[in-house]
Amino acid sequence: MSAGRPPRARPRRPPAARKPAAATAPWRARPGIALGLLLAASTAAAPPERAEAAGGSAQPPVEELFLGETPFPQEALELQVTSAPAWERDGRRVRFGVPLLLELGITDRLQVGAELPLELVRHDRGATAGLGAVQAGAMVNLVDSGALGLALSAGLEAALPAGARELGPPGYALEPFVSVDKAMAGVHVGLSASAEVRLPATRRGAAELSPGVALAVVLPVGPVAPTVELAAELDEAASLAVASGVLWHPAPGLELGAALELGLAGETPDVGLLLLVTTEIELARGGDEPLEHGSRSRSP
Repeated sequence: MSAGRPPRARPRRPPAARKPAAATAPWRARPGIALGLLLAASTAAAPPERAEAAGGSAQPPVEELFLGETPFPQEALELQVTSAPAWERDGRRVRFGVPLLLELGITDRLQVGAELPLELVRHDRGATAGLGAVQAGAMVNLVDSGALGLALSAGLEAALPAGARELGPPGYALEPFVSVDKAMAGVHVGLSASAEVRLPATRRGAAELSPGVALAVVLPVGPVAPTVELAAELDEAASLAVASGVLWHPAPGLELGAALELGLAGETPDVGLLLLVTTEIELARGGDEPLEHGSRSRSP
């Protein structure tokens, strides 16, 4: 989920309130130089990471992404707790959210998770605070090859209606997704794709389908991993966003990250600041010992 989730978004971020079709913004014109600078900064040449092991499991470069979904589930009886504070501004509308994401490994290839988003939105009619769209889901790992440097997973997420329209979609939603990570000469390229089906909030409403895709490039350099991500979604209009940031592993079982998000087109924020705080606990040891990263976890 990013809530392992599609663009989404995992940690996928919590879904923003949908605008009426009549108010859908046109593609925003952004200077191409800004995107070029972000890409250049995040893909600058760096010493390659140690080669992937000849066998065994593929190694995750990071535990979470800012916009996309990683295909690496938690190990059996390993609990990952992620907080993803996010500030976003779209014109006069400002949103601040503090999602809490829990992911639990049932086996080394199967995990379940849930996301509890607390939201504060300031809009033209004042301010709204409360609980956004609560999500729950599961992900299963289908391919895990250290020799190929390849991991592939698939999953399904379900979302409840948000408490207020300003805090998220008013209806239920189902979202199947797939996620893949490929290591190439020390660079990890991730791709996640999803198809969100929003069920009608009323009997007269119609279901809506919103496909999405996210592309991520991660360059692990010791305990630091610069990232750049592009996320696109097709709703009433096409939306495109970019996030460039860095993830840091200061200690085993701990990941900290920050990224700048820019909306390039459609219903995306003009600008946003995304943070990640992720910690892991091995329940099999009662959670009283420091986590030593295993075959599925990213070592600093």
